Order: sequence, then C-alpha cells, then structure tokens
Amino acid sequence: MKGWLIYKEADRLRNDAFIRLLQQASERRGIELEVVTYEEMIYSVSGGTTLFGHEENPDFLIIRTCTPWLNEAAELHGIRAFNSSRFSRTANDKRLSHAFLSSLSVPMLPSTAVHQRRLSSLSPSYPLILKDPLGRGGTGVDWVARPQQLGAMSTDDELLMQPVGGQRGRDVRVYIVGGDIVAAVVRESETNFKANISGGASASLYRLSEADKTLIQKVTLAMPIDFAGIDFLIADDGSLLFNEMEDAVGCRSLYDQSAIDIADVFIGHVAEELR
Repeated sequence: MKGWLIYKEADRLRNDAFIRLLQQASERRGIELEVVTYEEMIYSVSGGTTLFGHEENPDFLIIRTCTPWLNEAAELHGIRAFNSSRFSRTANDKRLSHAFLSSLSVPMLPSTAVHQRRLSSLSPSYPLILKDPLGRGGTGVDWVARPQQLGAMSTDDELLMQPVGGQRGRDVRVYIVGGDIVAAVVRESETNFKANISGGASASLYRLSEADKTLIQKVTLAMPIDFAGIDFLIADDGSLLFNEMEDAVGCRSLYDQSAIDIADVFIGHVAEELR
C-alpha cells in the first residue's frame, strides 16, 4: 500500500516533525508514505488512466494543502483522498462551512457573506469582524472599529462579516479523526482577539461537556471527517459557537499539552479505511 502526503513547500518545512510522525505511524502498519510537494506535481486532467502521469496512481492521498479541487480530481480517478473533497471544499470556505452548520442548527454568530462594495450600504454596527472566506491560520481576519478602517483592511473583496462576540481571545479547537472526537484544547491570548498559537496564544486541554459533544456529533454525523479541527468561540455562558473548520489542522498545541499521538490515531484510521 502506497500513498502520497502532499504539502506546499513552505508548509512542508514548518511541519517536518509532524511529517516524520505520520511516516513512522505508516511504517508501523506496512504503509509506504511518500512526501510530495504541491508545487512539483504535474496533473493530467484531460484524460488518461493516471492523474499524475506515472505508470500507476498512488493508492491514496493525504492532502494537507487546502486545495479542494485536488481532492475531487483524485476521487474522480478512484483515488481515496483524506479528507474527502466534500469536506475539504466546505471546510476551506468559511461561507460554505457556516451555511452548512447553520443548516444543522449549530449555534454561531450572525454571519453574512458580502462583497466589499456592499459594506457601506449595509450600515453595520461597529465594531465588527471581517474575514477572508478562504483565509486560514488567523490570516485575513480584521477587527474593524469604525467605517474609516475599511480602506486599510488586509482582507479581499469577498468577505464574511460578523459581529464581535464570544469571550475575547479564547476559543476551543476540537480534533476529529474518523468522525470521533479525539481531544479538545482551549487557546487563549491576553493581547489579541485571535487565539492562534502561531500568534503567541497559550493552550491547555479542554473538557467538553456532554452538551458540547452532542453538538459536535451533529456535524460528524452529517459529514464524514477523516482528520480535521473544528474551532468554536466560547459564549459568555460557556456554550460553544461555531467559528471555523480546519481541513489541514495544526496539532502543535495538542502535542504540547497531552500524550496523544494524533498522527498515529489518524494513520490508524487511514489503514482501516483502506483495508
């Protein structure tokens, strides 16, 4: 059994330790896992039996590039992609993920997909949060305190607009493998409204309530998830508010705060799926 682990070059360098864990877990199960960078790949999308121009396709792909088209192209060639194209496309567009979870009655802040040209005509209440729908890792997220700031935003023309809400600088990331909850961490920042570890936030394990687990299971039952994170804001009453999905989820805080080897858990799921 042979698979490809696909990263963009810059992300491959940053995730070297996690890549080694994935390969070691694969080797223990008799699976060959080759690292292939997204930039070096050539895709045959106009016919033929192989997607990548080789004599044989790999048996599976672990795609860590947030490029849903590749997940779907692989599936069209009968290659198992982790995650599925449906999940990858939904998770990597905040507009889709909010629309999907809203259909499941998962609590969230009032969220509006809008083009930047329409912002002034909406007369929104300030402060507000504007997000690049395709951004990840805390990028493309702006706190806007007054209308005059709109011209200096780092976000693109297409936006997700939300009011300021939840406990400032705190969120919960729930790690999902094979549709099961593996663990959760709470991330906290004393200096930033965003609680990203890469931005200096701290993390600790978080105990989910039974109500939290029931809420999360609404999502995992409605859409298969191979390996991902679901991020929630924490409301003032302690309940969870959906914030975003992470397709190529970062795991540093989980390794720092627990003995859980989620790379091994995930590769165990991969092996079971391919059996």
